Amino acid sequence: MRSLKIIFFLAVIVMVSSCGKKDEKVNSENQSSTQNVAPNSQQNTNSGAVNKKWAGQYTFEESAKNVTGDGAQTWNYVIDIKEKDANTLIADIQVDGFQTMTRIEASVKATEKNAEVIFEQYGKDNMFELYKKGDRLFTIEANDKGEIITNWDKMKPNVIENQKSGKIMFKKIAS
Repeated sequence: MRSLKIIFFLAVIVMVSSCGKKDEKVNSENQSSTQNVAPNSQQNTNSGAVNKKWAGQYTFEESAKNVTGDGAQTWNYVIDIKEKDANTLIADIQVDGFQTMTRIEASVKATEKNAEVIFEQYGKDNMFELYKKGDRLFTIEANDKGEIITNWDKMKPNVIENQKSGKIMFKKIAS
């Protein structure tokens, strides 16, 4: 009985002493890329030249053989990146195709090296809600040849072979 009283007494002391602890600041630097957007390690340099580099319309089309073997399932991705103001880029994303109608409004964090596309909200007529505000959908970057390399994050293509990051997916069709 005496042992039980001592254990109870120690438990109360531990609980009381832990109540005074201050909350620790959460460090988001080591979060995985599938979390909400972690701080960009590069300085955000949304100047006029950087905005002009990334502003434009990008497309990507993919196709998969239909499960029944008849025809194909296709999806067309269109991203329209434009300046909201002198320091801000936004993107409208549309994905149309087999059982798909996605409408997304996103913000774009651009540097000279890459552009991160961050989910803000769904647009009119969107069919399914898969993302939440702040999710990094994907990043695009231009290689030495000017080709657009895509690094997928929360948003992924429908065809499994296309889901690997570091591939040329989107083509810029208009500035």
